[in-house]
Amino acid sequence: MRGRGIDFEHRFKTSRWAEDLLIRSLAENHGLATVRYGISEVRSESKLVYGTTPYKEPDLLVFRLDDLDTQEKKFVKDKDISSEERAGFESGGRLASFLKKAIVALEVEFSPYKASEMVGRTWTPRTPEKWARRPLKNATPPTAPNIWVKEEDLGKLLIWEKKYGVPIVVVHLFDQESFAVRLRDVEKFENQYQQNPPDGVRLQVTSGIFTKIQSYDRVDAQGAGEKKRVFIITPAASTKVGDVTEVHVEAQLGISSSKKYVSHVLFLKGKLTVSEGFLSFLNSLRNRTR
Repeated sequence: MRGRGIDFEHRFKTSRWAEDLLIRSLAENHGLATVRYGISEVRSESKLVYGTTPYKEPDLLVFRLDDLDTQEKKFVKDKDISSEERAGFESGGRLASFLKKAIVALEVEFSPYKASEMVGRTWTPRTPEKWARRPLKNATPPTAPNIWVKEEDLGKLLIWEKKYGVPIVVVHLFDQESFAVRLRDVEKFENQYQQNPPDGVRLQVTSGIFTKIQSYDRVDAQGAGEKKRVFIITPAASTKVGDVTEVHVEAQLGISSSKKYVSHVLFLKGKLTVSEGFLSFLNSLRNRTR
């Protein structure tokens, strides 16, 4: 796969906004240091080269400052270690022990919605009793600030987590709110779903995690699309990261490879007030995969 084009470039810019907001927010005032880890940059199609590793690197790493020595604190000060040689993070490498000190790795997603105003924001899963009284034929996720995880990313991220022993959490940011889910919780759902597919509707409606086939249009492919299986995690099945305020919204304009004008929403500035519940959630993950 090559040349994801202007559509990817626009989405990339706002994804960087989400990463930067987390880096600023999960910081020293909470006893943390958050750094950019996953290699992510926009390149022209002629320079685009895809790696051959079986895993996908998460975007950010979060450390407790108390776990770092003086040299390591200096090392993370610029908040970006994405350009470090990957061999250094392997077993026996100079950064291997440093990487294992991370309490969590974050995979960051973004969607341009006003979260708290979405019609299904307060949706809750059915209890087993309600399901027994009235089973449903279909599982339809609510229109809500849901976390989305692609099936292809789930597998690749889990390989990274198991290789390096750092738990991965997917964080999805919106205007007004942000939510998170541990990747292992999505894996647990998938295992249960595959063990008994006929019970899939009940599992989805009672857990608050859904799965479906989603169509993705690609602007630079002149309308060509892809279909991918995704997992949709509702706010009821996730942990609230915090409230997002003071976001400035603009439109970004570009030209696709087919010379079509393309516009996307761009988020700027903003403030994330991290919840105590999310901080406790992060700290509870320490040493759970080691």
